Amino acid sequence: MVHWQGKSRPTWRTYLGLILLILVLFAVLATMVMESRLAPVLHTWARTKAVNLATSAINLAVAEIMAGTMSSAKIASVIRDEVGSLQGVQYDMGEINRVSSQASQMILQALTDLGEEAFSIPLGLLSGLDFLAAWGPGIPVRMIPAGALTAKPVASFESAGINQTWHRVFLDLQVTMRVAAPLMVDEIVVAARIPIVEEVFMGAVPSWYFAGQENLTLRDGRLEFPLN
Repeated sequence: MVHWQGKSRPTWRTYLGLILLILVLFAVLATMVMESRLAPVLHTWARTKAVNLATSAINLAVAEIMAGTMSSAKIASVIRDEVGSLQGVQYDMGEINRVSSQASQMILQALTDLGEEAFSIPLGLLSGLDFLAAWGPGIPVRMIPAGALTAKPVASFESAGINQTWHRVFLDLQVTMRVAAPLMVDEIVVAARIPIVEEVFMGAVPSWYFAGQENLTLRDGRLEFPLN
């Protein structure tokens, strides 16, 4: 007589391993779904906060610079011929570089004084539903100034009416902010443009004045070129 030996039954360790595997897969899947749904909302919120912090520091620096001894006459002077016709504008690059460096130092100092900013976002806010915006546990977010800043001076000419030209010198600023939050560690670049010279003078700038300018661009009806 032949006796057939049946298969052994799974032990409790096998069941436990399967349960743990299922739980791990479920956790991974839930994390992926949460990241795909919440990360874009969190990134938008963090960018808004970064822009607000950087803008506050920039405005503080601009207010201090404008209240100082900066003179637009030192930065740019109008060139006219014997009969008073406008021939162009001459820039004092030493003064422009001084103002640019001063603005950069003030902005970085303002960001340093702010230090690391910590916020808490209610989880319900990331759902996108208004009635859940204040519900749920808080998600910690840290905003850290990364210390990277660039300031590029740009000259701008724009028609201000009949035979009038609006001349401005801007500082194009870029401030880098580091954001640390669950599901996201990122650097956000905040761009801003501040005027350091604004004046309107009679007479259109002759076209030949722009002929030798490099990187001349037309932007929103304004002729612009970098000062470097």
